[in-house]
Amino acid sequence: MPYFPRAGFLSLLLLATVCVGPLRADGLARLTEERLIRVRQAIQGFSQEREEPTRSERYVDVRANLHVHSRFSHDSRGSLDEIVAAAKRAGTRVLMFTEHPADHYDFYQDGHQGLRDGVLCIPGAEMKGFLCYPTGNVRGIENEPPQVLSDLIRGRDGLMFVSHLEERMEWRIRGVTGVEIYNTHADFKDETALLKALRNPLWLLQSAELFRKYPQEAFSALQDYPADYIRRWDELCVDGPHTGVSANDAHQNVGLVMKKLDAGRVRIEDALEKKLLDLDATGNPLLEPLIDGRDVGETVFELRIDPYEQSLRHVGTHLLLDRETGLTREAVWEALRAGRAYVAFDWLADAIGFDFAAVSPYGQHEMGSHFPVQPEMRLVARSPIAVNWRLIRDGKLVNESTGRQFEAPLVEPGVYRIERSRFGCCRIRCMRLCPQVILHAADNATLRPSGMVCVGVSA
Repeated sequence: MPYFPRAGFLSLLLLATVCVGPLRADGLARLTEERLIRVRQAIQGFSQEREEPTRSERYVDVRANLHVHSRFSHDSRGSLDEIVAAAKRAGTRVLMFTEHPADHYDFYQDGHQGLRDGVLCIPGAEMKGFLCYPTGNVRGIENEPPQVLSDLIRGRDGLMFVSHLEERMEWRIRGVTGVEIYNTHADFKDETALLKALRNPLWLLQSAELFRKYPQEAFSALQDYPADYIRRWDELCVDGPHTGVSANDAHQNVGLVMKKLDAGRVRIEDALEKKLLDLDATGNPLLEPLIDGRDVGETVFELRIDPYEQSLRHVGTHLLLDRETGLTREAVWEALRAGRAYVAFDWLADAIGFDFAAVSPYGQHEMGSHFPVQPEMRLVARSPIAVNWRLIRDGKLVNESTGRQFEAPLVEPGVYRIERSRFGCCRIRCMRLCPQVILHAADNATLRPSGMVCVGVSA
């Protein structure tokens, strides 16, 4: 086959933070009412500014959440009904569960699947370093080495995504569907001061009002730009297509519950009902009012730091599904394999309407396409709000512009990423709101959409 220069698209991510103080400030430093008010005001401003661009009539943008745990997992207590209800409030239409496997159930056969109140549920597992989405029972192969496990599940028409990249930067799994390009838990793990505060029941009592008044803004205070994830994703995409997805790692298992133990004491439990300690409430100005007049055993205080609604809204993977196929597992599979996906931090702004394509007089190549570079070919990106765009090829900045739309000539093959940034300044503090898009150099001279396109946002 003759060689032609070519380009293809990969799915990427929308990362964003605004007016939050120092770029690498710990999440605890961001948990002030002044800062949370500013963030809420910025979000309201984005909403008012929004103008939804038109999209190809062939595809519909459907928001999905991957890496979700329910009561099947040992470290979660969430019921399907409450998770689906939270997903609907967050604007999610596809829930891709990843339970921790155990001997007492089969995560595929017993797992959540099918339509539930308009939300498509897909069973899967977090297993051996992957988000595994098989098409049947995997008992008997779960202990195989990573490459073998991936080959077996992919060979049976399943999907495999490398999870928690911070623990697997050296992995190169041939034929894997993709990788996480953002993981909420990984983002949370480096918040040293915040982690320490969350272990202090008295701090939680004192801070409870902030979490109640600003639940989403407080939860998303943990967000940082995942530079290591993006850098590794770039490297892997040079080797071959890797669909980038976000990992909510949703458990609803962070918080505390306080119960009246007897006339003068309270028992503090974690969100999974494990006893932490008993405290004497007598004379304590925080505790004594909580138990006054309450029955023994009654819950007198409860605070959830990571409710499903906030966790699912924080970040999502948007899939471009074929309108004629509808909301089905097969349509989700096809979009993820093709790379017609982008990751967005929807807690800041509704990402639907974001688009990225290669356009030429011969037609348009959507995210996920790969194709030969042709004369008069342009890269075109659109955003619902005005942003600063930065086009990056093979890790190097090649173009910049500002506005709701980005255009640049496409003359060379390579891996491209476009970052859209929005600067929102409050007094002397500011941060970036950035989306990103990646194009991947394909290995095929045809125009069929079997490559990947990465689109998204980061800050």
